[in-house]
Parts: sequence; C-alpha cells; structure tokens
Amino acid sequence: MIREQASLCRFVVVLLLAIHALLLLYGIRCHFATRNEVAHVPAGLAVWETGTFSLYRVNPPLWRMLAVLPVLAAQPKTDFSDLSNAPSLRQEWDAARRFADLNKMNYMTLIRLARLAGVAWSLLGGWLVYRWASELYGQDAGLVALALWCFGPNILAHAQLVTPDMPATVSGLAATYVYGRYLRRGDWDHTIWAGLLLGIAQLTKFTLLVLYPVWALLFLLYSLDRDKRTFRAVPLRTRIVQGVCIVLLSLLVLNAGYAFDGTGTPLGEYQFVSRMFNGLPAEETSGPPAVGNRFRDTWLAAVPVPLPVDYLSGIDVQRRDFEGHMPPSFLAGEWKKGGWWYYYLYALAVKVPLGTLALVLWGLLLFVLRRPAGPRLLDELTLWLPALAVLVLVSSQTGFNHHMRYVLPLFPFVLIAASKTACYLQSAQWKRGLLVLALLLWSIGSSLHVYPHSLSYFNELVGGPDNGHYHLLDSNIDWGQDLLFLKEWVEAHPEAASLGLAYFNFIDYRVCGVEYASVPPDPPTHASLDEAEGARYGPHTGYFAVDLHSLSEGGGYTYFQRFQPIAKAGYSIFIYHITPEQANRARREMGLPPLAATPPSATCSSTTPRSTTTCTSSGKSTTCGRRR
Repeated sequence: MIREQASLCRFVVVLLLAIHALLLLYGIRCHFATRNEVAHVPAGLAVWETGTFSLYRVNPPLWRMLAVLPVLAAQPKTDFSDLSNAPSLRQEWDAARRFADLNKMNYMTLIRLARLAGVAWSLLGGWLVYRWASELYGQDAGLVALALWCFGPNILAHAQLVTPDMPATVSGLAATYVYGRYLRRGDWDHTIWAGLLLGIAQLTKFTLLVLYPVWALLFLLYSLDRDKRTFRAVPLRTRIVQGVCIVLLSLLVLNAGYAFDGTGTPLGEYQFVSRMFNGLPAEETSGPPAVGNRFRDTWLAAVPVPLPVDYLSGIDVQRRDFEGHMPPSFLAGEWKKGGWWYYYLYALAVKVPLGTLALVLWGLLLFVLRRPAGPRLLDELTLWLPALAVLVLVSSQTGFNHHMRYVLPLFPFVLIAASKTACYLQSAQWKRGLLVLALLLWSIGSSLHVYPHSLSYFNELVGGPDNGHYHLLDSNIDWGQDLLFLKEWVEAHPEAASLGLAYFNFIDYRVCGVEYASVPPDPPTHASLDEAEGARYGPHTGYFAVDLHSLSEGGGYTYFQRFQPIAKAGYSIFIYHITPEQANRARREMGLPPLAATPPSATCSSTTPRSTTTCTSSGKSTTCGRRR
C-alpha cells in the first residue's frame, strides 16, 4: 500500500510539472517581447561576445548568460561596438533597438529561444517546493504546494519571460532549502552546497542580498536552540568556521560569475551616481547624473572591495532609481512621485488568487498557534523569515513603485507555508479538508480563467483583469506583451486594416511583421491652436489600438478615455472604432476644430504567418486571445 501511494504521488508530481511546462510553452509562443526582455537578451549576448558586464548592470549577469545560450546557437546578428563602462550610462535600451533592427526576420524566434530557460527554472522551483513541503508537512502538503506553484498566475507569467525574477525566486529558494538542511545537520557537504548556492543566488538579483542577514539570524536562533539533537550536536567553533566558509564560498562564486572583473578595486576609485554613495546633494536637473564618491577623502578609499566592479556599480545605479529618478508611480487611481510603503501589500492583495491568499493566511495562523503538532518552530521560521525579509526590504524602497514582481522571491516560501493546511485532508476534521480543496481549486480555476494572459491577472476582489488598470499598471498588467494578439485581431477584421497604433515598447513593433498607422496625440496644454495645427491632434475617425500605458496619465493619448473600446487584445490593448460624429463631438468638448475630412491612414500589412492564438466573441466586442 505504501509503495502504491508513493508511485501515485510521483505520477501526480510528474503530471503537474508536465502541465506546468505545457502552459509555459504556450505562453512563450503567443506573447510578444516585453519591455525588459528586449534589453536582457542583447545584454546576455554582450557578455559572451565582448566579455563586458556593463550592459544592463542593474541586474547580475548569470541568469541571462544561461538564457541566451540557445540564442547564440542560432547565430544572431549583433553590434556592440559602442559599449561604454561609464557608470552614468544606461545603454541597454539602445542595444535593444539595435538588436531588434538587426534581426527583424527572426526576432521573436530568438526571444522565444531565450525564454526556454525560464521553463527549466520554474520546473526546478516546482520540484523544490514539493520536496520542502513534503519534508515539513507530508506528501499531501507537497502536492498542494506544487499545485499552487504550477497554476499560480504570477509564476506562470514570469517563468515564461527573459527577466531575473524567476531565476532569483528559484535560486533563493534552493539556497535557503540547503542552508536549512545544513542548520539541522551541521555537515560539511551542506556547508559547501549552501555557500555555492548562495553565490549563485547573488548572481541573479540584488534583492537576494537580504539572504545574508536572514541566514545570520537563523544561525543565531539555531545556536540558542536547546534541542541537543540539532545545532548543539556540532561544536560551536566548527559551526562558526562553517559559517565563514559559506560566506567566502558565496563571494568566490559571485566574483567568478563576473570573471573577477575589477575585483579588489579600491573603494576610492569608484564613480557613483546615487546620493547614497556619491554624497552629492539632490539633483535638480534632468540631465546626466552627477558622479562622485563620498569615500574618496576617507580612510576607506584605500580599502579593496571584494566584489566585481560592475556588481557594486549596478547596485549604485539601481539605488539611484530608488531615490526617485523614475516616472511617477500609480496605485489605485493615484499618481505619485515616489511610492507607498504598502504598495506591495496592496499589489499582493489584488494580484494573488483569493484562494491562495486564504490558504497563506490560514497557514500563518497555524504557524502562530503552533497547530497541529509537527515541525519545530525554527524549521518553519526558515520559511517565514526570508519571505518577511524580502517584503520588508522591497517595501522600504519608496523612491518608486511600479512592479509587484519585485516580491516574487517570497512566493515559494509562503506557498510551502500555506501547504500546512493539507494536514486536514486526512484528519477527522473532514469539513476543513474540504475547505482546503475548495480554496485550492478556486485558485487554480481563477488562474486558468485568465490564462494565457497571466501577466494581466487580477483576482475577483477587484473584478478581475478587466478592472486591473484601475489599481496597478506597468508589468502588473501592460508590459507590451499583447501585440501578437492585436495582430491576430486585425487579421480577423479586414475592415480595420488601416488601424492606428499607440503602443509603448523600447523596440519597433514592426519586428512582428505588421505595419500600422500613427495615432494623433493629445493636444498640447495651455496652447492656442489654429485650424491647421489643431487637425494634427485629438480624436480622428477610424480604427485605433491604444495600450494602457498610452491611455494613462502622461501617456500621450488620454483622450481615448472619452470613448468605449469595441474590443481588446489581451487585457492591455484597447481597440476603438471612432465615427465622424463621435470624433467631432469629442473635439468640440476639447476645444479643437472639427474635422474637415478623414485623414489618410497607412495600410496594415502582414509578412509573417498567422498566429496560432484564438479570437473569441464576447457580446458586442471581441477579445483577442482570451480563453475561458
């Protein structure tokens, strides 16, 4: 019986992971390159081809170096002749445009090849979630945690993208899982693996620097534990030596990931752009950032930094962003220069399925009440402390708030903690067990209801993704991913062949094989326009597609909010058909001269095969690519 149960469990694990992989592969196929992916791919290629790490230095390089390996095999065209190591330059966006222009004919093929690495990362993450949950709470819990992972909309959304969020999430989980085993066993094998994996985690995202203080706190808590069978079974002196080895090994791996480029450079030789490191007053201009070094005239200037140059410089450049040098943030209808301390709590409340949120809160309650009897407090703290640390660290950076994905590294920890509720599945309290299953199925159903548009997922608390843009923007709903769905809609509606497009990305949308007309922008404020000038702005007649970024404040096309869209491409591109009467009525309200005639529009042409995504009808409007 036990052997049969184990076989059945293995079958379910393989099945869940296989379904997860298929969901990711389909998402990879049907989504256009997002605004950060377009730069990460050439930045990864630049490391292999030039040996420089300066391109997109605000993220460590290892994960994207791995992601572009299949892209290298495809022999793309590249041009990195103008790369510079200047700390104030952000050249990744120019590199993104150049790479797209050089590879127009097979651009999306190259992006999709790079995305395959995310599938591998996510499958590893799913296996780790299952294993850790099983060790703590039993196999039923392992399956619950794995199901929450495999169907979680935020996991599905980011595992299919060439971004650091999923590699950081999985590597942080793997490192902490091994470190927890080290704390319980105290052997040298786990010491070495913990150090190596901690170093790999540092090569994915700067957020995981938080693991150093979290691990130190766990080390202290275990050292104070009175259970002689665990930490105190190994002499404290040996434990201290092991702890030092973990730190040194992680630094060794970190430096090796940058090929030891600039390791040991004296602190006084750096040029910093953030106020934290350069010591300069706040900038009042929008020009190039001032550079300086607050340590140059101190005794610290001569101290060699045991880190690669681009690692510390990347932290410095990212720190400057968090000091307020970014566009205004948006939350629940409010725009603000800077951010809110509760931004990520709010984002989690509306971007995570309600069933999952209920299971997480239930798991937290069981942890606090120490029910049912099972894992020790310290073993469960190994889950909750990293999750809390990530949330506190990211929430403390209120210079700007744009992306819920910054807290993605806490997801696997809380999903494992939530699986503790599985203890009721085989207990006498069968009603609670049914509730656990109901919440799990609610989470899965809610996610699949929106799939493949997982990036735009919002839960039922705010009315789903149709209302998501009233609460969050940017990568939370609109990251440029729905352009291929728009192409599908236009191909299915030949009457809209002259459609105009207002779409924000860092590359030319025409790399996907389409050509659209331009869209007249908002009229300038506080300016009087004559009839000829006024005709260049505001509403015109015809078909138009406008993404949420362009519709939002400062996006340049806010007048479209006066009209009702007839369709959507995914959940981020709104499609409008404006009649002459509607256009002139809106123009009168805006103080613009009426249209004398409909201006000519460019025609839409397609040079790539028709997409395999589907268009379904919904009432009077059609929504391209939405699955039910």
